[in-house]
Amino acid sequence: MSAEELRRERQETIEELKRTEDVSGGSNFLWRGLSNATGWEIDYGGWYAPTYTWGDNGTDRDGARQDLIDHTWEHDLRTFIRVASATKKTKFYARLRTTSTINHRSSTTIDLHDYVQPTFDMMYMELARTGRTFKHTWTFGRQYAQVERGISFGLVADGLHYRLASRRNDLQFFILRQQAGDNNLDGTRSGGHTGRTKRMFYGTEWKWKIHPKYIGMGLSLAGNIDRNVATADGSGQIHQYDSLYYGLGFSGSLTSRLSYWSQYLMSTGKTYSAFATTASTSKINVDGGAYDIGLRYFFPTALAPTLYMEYAAGSGDADADSTATSTTGGSTLGKDQRFISFGGLSLGYALSPQLINIKVFKFGGSIKPFGWSGSRLWQELVVQPTFYSYSKDKASGATSDPLATQPSSKIGSEFDLTIAWRLAGDLKYQFRYGVFSPGASYLTKATEKYLKLKVSLDL
Repeated sequence: MSAEELRRERQETIEELKRTEDVSGGSNFLWRGLSNATGWEIDYGGWYAPTYTWGDNGTDRDGARQDLIDHTWEHDLRTFIRVASATKKTKFYARLRTTSTINHRSSTTIDLHDYVQPTFDMMYMELARTGRTFKHTWTFGRQYAQVERGISFGLVADGLHYRLASRRNDLQFFILRQQAGDNNLDGTRSGGHTGRTKRMFYGTEWKWKIHPKYIGMGLSLAGNIDRNVATADGSGQIHQYDSLYYGLGFSGSLTSRLSYWSQYLMSTGKTYSAFATTASTSKINVDGGAYDIGLRYFFPTALAPTLYMEYAAGSGDADADSTATSTTGGSTLGKDQRFISFGGLSLGYALSPQLINIKVFKFGGSIKPFGWSGSRLWQELVVQPTFYSYSKDKASGATSDPLATQPSSKIGSEFDLTIAWRLAGDLKYQFRYGVFSPGASYLTKATEKYLKLKVSLDL
């Protein structure tokens, strides 16, 4: 599973979090009685989601060679409990996750069965206080946090978050520690990296509604402090990445049906070059950037069609000699200009790129083809086609796909199709299909196909 697929999966769990925070509670008389007796609301529940994932040519872009994994079955079980005071000023939320994955493989180097023991993927305490003008919210524990659109930073991590909100202003601060299981930019090194990562994050963001409808502005700052010991990997290169992200964004509505957004990001900091072999080696500067702009138009009809277009880009380094997703094989000359972040955007199912050394044009829409039907079952069917066009920022630089090794800016294009259907109040179905057609950046140009079927049942 690619880093972008992992990020997308994490975002889906955040959406589930928001949904389960607002449930009305279990029907068990014992829990209702306990709630009435204590004056606290006690909700519980969960969901079970079996998922089938298939891909072709994703590991080598070569149609003549068999992929290491043909397809995968995953069984995902989540259970949660939410305890809130009657005044809603205090809330405790915990969610437990366990997964079982079966890989249909062509090589014994791939695990046949992978079981993840039950772990808390969310657990926090929230305290809220409302004054005459502002609402103060403190959150402690394992929680999700992000700045701007989640491009520079958007993770579940452990720590403290504070939010101050009013009618036109929203201000947040956080300091967090990265979870041990998350992808680490320096994950290839050994020695000092063993055990839990010591990476810390901090950030702040101010959102101001200049006009309640037409324009809003956001200023953000997010930092990553790599406190892990700078030790060498198997090739002798040492790793450490300390970065700071500055963001400026605008969003709003041009008309009642047309909305827009724009985001600019700049990254600075320090890291080691590809030639660094000892901790005494001088670090080089990080100098990256990214931006994202888009439009969305909604048609107010029974079919609820929407059209959207988006352009996103992340800087690359022309002399980075290996990968764009870690500090391995970093810059070989001057500054490291790769935009390496701790967030991202959804940029295609099959290629699943990260926003590093890439320019992406995205055009798509959605429609409810049976929105006119009197049956609620058919009204909930949504179809969403999307087209992507990819190119490199620096033709000779590395992207998040290690197979795009040719010195050409033409990465390729992709078509995705998503079908989402709520069959009942507690049963959902999702179909995802993507086809990526490689361009001149690839030595072999077999199309990559991706298919995912997922059924989710609320418990």
